[in-house]
Amino acid sequence: GHSQLKTGHPVRSAIHKQLNGRLVLRWVTTWESLLLYVLPSFEEVHFCSRICLNETLSI
Repeated sequence: GHSQLKTGHPVRSAIHKQLNGRLVLRWVTTWESLLLYVLPSFEEVHFCSRICLNETLSI
């Protein structure tokens, strides 16, 4: 009966896969929204720092 335990219940494994997929999907969307939120502000900071650097260099 040990081999039966290893394979597991097909429905349970399907639910487990679905939950894993949903978790990954949620993680990806969270990561994407995080990137969309962080990247513009990061570019803005980079742009401002570049302008500040150019100003200090020109003086």
